Amino acid sequence: MKLLEKKELRRIYINKRESLSQEEREALSKRIIDRILELEEIKGAKKVLLFCPIRGEPDITPLFSWVLKEGKSLVLPKVEGKNLKLVEVEGEKDLSIGAFCIPEPTKGKEVLPQEVDLSLVPGILFDKEGYRIGYGKGYYDKLLGKLGGIKVGVCFDFQVVERLPRDSWDKPVDLVLTDKKLYKGGNQV
Repeated sequence: MKLLEKKELRRIYINKRESLSQEEREALSKRIIDRILELEEIKGAKKVLLFCPIRGEPDITPLFSWVLKEGKSLVLPKVEGKNLKLVEVEGEKDLSIGAFCIPEPTKGKEVLPQEVDLSLVPGILFDKEGYRIGYGKGYYDKLLGKLGGIKVGVCFDFQVVERLPRDSWDKPVDLVLTDKKLYKGGNQV
């Protein structure tokens, strides 16, 4: 039952996200980036894990150059078997299309998950307590339990619901940040 419920939620919310116009997605993504840059946690972070957007996810790629300009390490995920390997890159020039048609690092130094100070985590849906539904392969669920620092779920405001169905392997993020709100431990802050 839960699996079917998650599958249906994925379908509905991916469609909803992909139905945004390019202009809407750009405007909402810019608001999300502005809100990320207001986080105290990003200011002190030395190693920052970001992601390349797919299927209508918020476009946080302008943060790549900001992270590098600030002298921080830009870390991106790379699919390796059934896990995500974290790689420090020098910019988008170090990326090419990888697994699931997602831009991934082609070179760079491996970073251990516990060395990351701040992680921005994609998802199809989040609840106010930080639980998420991804694409169903479990890559981020495996990674979330190992990551150091603060884990921030990043999504559009319509992608946050009161409570999601949960499985024993699901791991929450610490904060959920949208174009309008910030949630911590189930409460808006």
